[in-house]
Amino acid sequence: MNKIALIIQREYITRVKNKTFLLITLLAPILYGLIIMIPVLTAKYSNSKKTVAVIDESGKFKNFNSEDKDIVFYNHNESLPEAEKHFKSGGNDFYILHIPQDFDIYNPKGIELLSEKNAGVFFKGTIDTILEHQVRNMRMEAMHIPKGKIDSLHTDIEVNVRKFTENGTQETSSGATTAVAYAGGFLIYMFIFLYGAMVMRGVQEEKQSRVVEIVISSVKPFQLMMGKIIGIAMVGLTQFLIWVVLTFIFTSVSGQAIGAHSAAHAMPANAGQGQEALHTAMSALGTLPIALIVGMFLFYFIGGYLLYSSLFAAVSSAVDSQAEVGQFMLPISLPIIVSIASISTVVQNPDGPFAFWMSMVPVTSPIMMMARIPFGVPPWQLILSALILIGSFIVSVWLAGKIYRTGILMYGKKITWKELGKWLFYN
Repeated sequence: MNKIALIIQREYITRVKNKTFLLITLLAPILYGLIIMIPVLTAKYSNSKKTVAVIDESGKFKNFNSEDKDIVFYNHNESLPEAEKHFKSGGNDFYILHIPQDFDIYNPKGIELLSEKNAGVFFKGTIDTILEHQVRNMRMEAMHIPKGKIDSLHTDIEVNVRKFTENGTQETSSGATTAVAYAGGFLIYMFIFLYGAMVMRGVQEEKQSRVVEIVISSVKPFQLMMGKIIGIAMVGLTQFLIWVVLTFIFTSVSGQAIGAHSAAHAMPANAGQGQEALHTAMSALGTLPIALIVGMFLFYFIGGYLLYSSLFAAVSSAVDSQAEVGQFMLPISLPIIVSIASISTVVQNPDGPFAFWMSMVPVTSPIMMMARIPFGVPPWQLILSALILIGSFIVSVWLAGKIYRTGILMYGKKITWKELGKWLFYN
């Protein structure tokens, strides 16, 4: 155990002090925050005013108005050819909305939006919506239907979802549950491949540099592999916790800055909508068992990583170069790829037989169980899945240790699956 602890310490300190690790750990949350904040900021503060000159030759349209304050409509009395002559003086954000003389409200065709550049899809969608409302109102007037009666028929219904618990019923949020299910499964998938690849590269580097021949004289191959796997797992946990803290700090500071900017520029409506959306999201997350989700995420992250990294280490020890790893990687990686592709099926029916068995099979359970937990999983299923994963990890480490023991000192031989199978029975 002392030798394994020394190897864990060496792997952890060596990788944590690496400049690449420090840069990725510090910059990743900032980049993640920027990816989220930049589109919001650009959409909120970079929109320029768009002026739309309405040339209504039909005389059927009355007042154009838009809830979007960045679009200004005004009636233009010139004909279309005359307006086109003065078009360039309007600038890039000047548009002409031409409604032909023969426009028919029951066959609404022929309307054109002219500009010096292509209109964006959202801007065109806004124009379409405004025209649709105008034409709808015209049709109601033609049929002598009061507009108020039509408006009174429109009803918004939102079903409150509640589930039975031992203490009665509890409100839940389907949107938040689904989002957390996808996020948990995807993060497990990403971390297993990210840190599993670290184990593979570490084994390959030691084998190619022949450092392992010196190390193996004082420790057993199984101890070396176990120390490497656990050491890199601790690196992964350290990086993950730092990312969580930095991401929370960065998004909180950015959110306050945006709120202050909104207040300074007199945008109380948008700020209120943002606060309401944030409050809704936080309320929705509050209906989920966050402590259980975080605890099980850490367990399945560690369990899934240990299981797959032992397999990655065994394969990497058996070959001489990264190019040869490909023939072994696909069969090993296929279950986890199938898992991430099956999340949508599990989310649609988290208690079905497919979801149950996929969350029990150890090579798929880390992702599948994380996709089920937000919807509620019986305790006995969680315990059974966890025990199967722990047992599978122990067996995989034992089998991988046999391959590692033989493969780590073997050079210049083309390895096949049949050859790997023989190594499992060597004494």
